[in-house]
Amino acid sequence: MNFSRWFLALILFGLLSSVATADSVDPKFVPIGGTGSIILTSPNDPAFTFSYLSGVTPTVDCGQVSGSFSDSGFTCIDPASTNTEFVNNSGRAWTSLTLEFTNVIGALTFSPTDNADFIDPYFNNSVSGIDELTGTPFVTFFGIDGTHPGILPAFGCDGPSCSGPTGTFNDQPVRYYDFSILADVSDAQHPGDAFTLHGSATAVPEPPTVLLALGAGLLLFLFKRH
Repeated sequence: MNFSRWFLALILFGLLSSVATADSVDPKFVPIGGTGSIILTSPNDPAFTFSYLSGVTPTVDCGQVSGSFSDSGFTCIDPASTNTEFVNNSGRAWTSLTLEFTNVIGALTFSPTDNADFIDPYFNNSVSGIDELTGTPFVTFFGIDGTHPGILPAFGCDGPSCSGPTGTFNDQPVRYYDFSILADVSDAQHPGDAFTLHGSATAVPEPPTVLLALGAGLLLFLFKRH
């Protein structure tokens, strides 16, 4: 009996160690407030991208990034010196963001930041996985409510200067049209670790599309009545 208990304990320890090891190589991501950098004119703008290479891409202690992490000791891609900040100038609100990862080098998996909804001022939910058709890893942020309105469209941009709706989240000022993708790469520090991120959004349908759908629905209802 003692041997059986010892054996079961050893198996459990091995499983827990495997889980811990897998989690230890997760780059983690979350949208946070930005300061204006790359202007995106559509939900699938090809400019919504950036790359990471361990030892080359500038990093910063995550605790130094306002409104992101309350604790120091984590390593993040530095938004201030890399192209990780974006403006929604598409004219439509975005109700989700999907990050896809290519050119992956190293034993990396990808996930949202722990408790992302308490850090993310735009969305209240997140999920990660592997696309079944392409085999591409992804992280998606979605879900809107009274305190998470999505990424709203800018009023307009004059060159690099944009304006748009603002508010507060966790007592921090937020420009709801302006966002950054904060990437925690604390465990992706091995020589050669690398990835390229490609972002896209789901947008609220344009008014003509909504009216067309309503019109089609009304015609179908009338035909059914007759």
